[in-house]
Amino acid sequence: MPLRIERVAMRPQERELLHATGRAAVPLRARLAGWFDWLASASLASLALLFVFAACAAAWLQATGRSGQAGPELVWIVLAAPLSGVAWASVRAGWGARERRLRRLRAFGPGWRDAEAGAVEEERYEFLEAACVRDGDTGALIHLLRVDERRCLVVFDADSFALAERGADPPASRSQPRRRAVLRRAPQSRRVLSLRFEGEALASEPSDALGWATPGWEWDGRLWDRQWEAIAQRFSCSSDGPDYRP
Repeated sequence: MPLRIERVAMRPQERELLHATGRAAVPLRARLAGWFDWLASASLASLALLFVFAACAAAWLQATGRSGQAGPELVWIVLAAPLSGVAWASVRAGWGARERRLRRLRAFGPGWRDAEAGAVEEERYEFLEAACVRDGDTGALIHLLRVDERRCLVVFDADSFALAERGADPPASRSQPRRRAVLRRAPQSRRVLSLRFEGEALASEPSDALGWATPGWEWDGRLWDRQWEAIAQRFSCSSDGPDYRP
């Protein structure tokens, strides 16, 4: 486990980062698309209601013996159809906006609440050793930093993934894990705000030893419950020969 976990005050830049997440302004193109969607819905609804109201009015006039004598009914039809269509489209747009707000709240609400609380968890680690595996899709580096016999901290090498996205060589990353680390985490969202390494460098050669068992993105910055002996055994088998398959 971490050597120590402390609740400390949030830095201004951390608060700004959490506040800004998920609050980006809606692009003009998206706003125009929403407006055209509302206009199309209102137009179609108005046209459909116009036919419905006209049919109802015709049936009413025929039933009352006034067939072909449309009077005030025609005025009401002309006014009611577009007004009802606009109302329906507005309600539909309102429900859609509400659903989008709820989705954003579910996704980003914990981070916003972290920013309002103004505190972070500062975790201090001291690692026993390190292993490095390659991401199966990009070849970027993922560091497994042993905390004890049953857990290791998973760290996705951001520089390595950036190199992979640019088509460069991911192992050329200059980032390297070290003996100690200070990780700052938002308590509710569990988002890693910063990770700083200290002390001597921990060297490890990148390997494909874990194969499909390589931890995914959801483990970045988290403790992975896995026996270190099993991880070391996979690395040992991988280095014995090219025919090894995880």
